[in-house]
Amino acid sequence: MAFRSRTYYHPSQVKTNLFTNGKEWMILENWKEYIGPYHQYVTGETYSETEWDPRKSVRLVKYKDRGPSYFKYVQQKNYAKNPDGTRKPKLNPLAKFDLYTKPIPIVRIPTEDELNEGKMTRHFVYKRNEPNIFFVEISPNQTIDYYRDHTGINRYLYEMIDVPWKINGPEYDQLDSNGYLVNPGVVDTNNRIILRITKKVSIFGSIVNNPRQFTIYDTTLKLV
Repeated sequence: MAFRSRTYYHPSQVKTNLFTNGKEWMILENWKEYIGPYHQYVTGETYSETEWDPRKSVRLVKYKDRGPSYFKYVQQKNYAKNPDGTRKPKLNPLAKFDLYTKPIPIVRIPTEDELNEGKMTRHFVYKRNEPNIFFVEISPNQTIDYYRDHTGINRYLYEMIDVPWKINGPEYDQLDSNGYLVNPGVVDTNNRIILRITKKVSIFGSIVNNPRQFTIYDTTLKLV
């Protein structure tokens, strides 16, 4: 019986109904080339069968055209045996941290859909112990694995902030005759957001200090 690192995966985290004609995967239990259907998880785990079958699925690893002595060495170094005799990767307390990725700074440009909606969400990360040294804006796709261990950005090292940002609408707040707000303005709304977040993270106001940035009032930006 094969074992997965997790008992449940959301359907979006599994690629099913894959097929290999060979020279791609091999069976971990016997290091033999595998030909046939397989499926793969977001963790990188790969198993035989079109989808998970606890009775039939076997763990697959990348194919290598090597001799028996090579696989004996790999087996002893990298794999341990389960109680039932099947193999599993050895736990390396240092290797798991190598799976994290460092935040990549980007310049966020609003999409056409965001412009039509009048708002966007900006994402920032900063080093928990050095917020004044490392504070950057990242792309939305870098936030996907943030709350998962041993993948994506290391949430124990970096704090992430999601910032709502108004990009379309009147430039300033519009008030009625009684002074009540009827239509929030881009500049005033973003200034309120900057002030609110700066109270929590003081460096934020120094990094994000232009309420017109990435909005229809940003004269330096060529919008899509």
